[in-house]
Amino acid sequence: MKTVFLGLLFLGIANLSFSQSSNEIEEVQLADVVISPLNLSYLNAVHDVNTPEVVKQLEKKVAKFDVTESPVFDKQFEAYEVIFKDASSNSGSIIATYNSEGKILKSFEKFNDVTLPPAVRKAIYKEYPGWTIHSDTYLVSYYFNEDIKKVYKLKIKKDNEKKTLKVGIDGKLI
Repeated sequence: MKTVFLGLLFLGIANLSFSQSSNEIEEVQLADVVISPLNLSYLNAVHDVNTPEVVKQLEKKVAKFDVTESPVFDKQFEAYEVIFKDASSNSGSIIATYNSEGKILKSFEKFNDVTLPPAVRKAIYKEYPGWTIHSDTYLVSYYFNEDIKKVYKLKIKKDNEKKTLKVGIDGKLI
């Protein structure tokens, strides 16, 4: 037992002595780092506390996309239209238009069967007691330097009756 312990101790000390080499540290030159700004005006306009998570994830991809790095990019064109789809659930898509500098000029977003904000659910259940929400579509229209439009289009049912409603994100019927 003593020999095993002494052997391990010797190997440990020998290992530590090799790790203490006196090699000089070489300076490494890194290539220039290019930081491209996110389309923050777009994200600030479309995101709010009640934005469903699946929508936020796709909107972040749209904001991070750099059209100037695309192989089809040609500075001669004024605008580029790019379609983004939610690959995980196929519940939504965003059509974004970028200018030649990569700024988002406008976007149209459509998402089906997302989690409704509490204000929308409460307004529907208060205004239409006994009705159930059959399906919903979340629509967002964004135009640079203009007011953004966010609307929930709902289909509700009660017995054999069906209704289609438009509700703002604040729960007001449109």
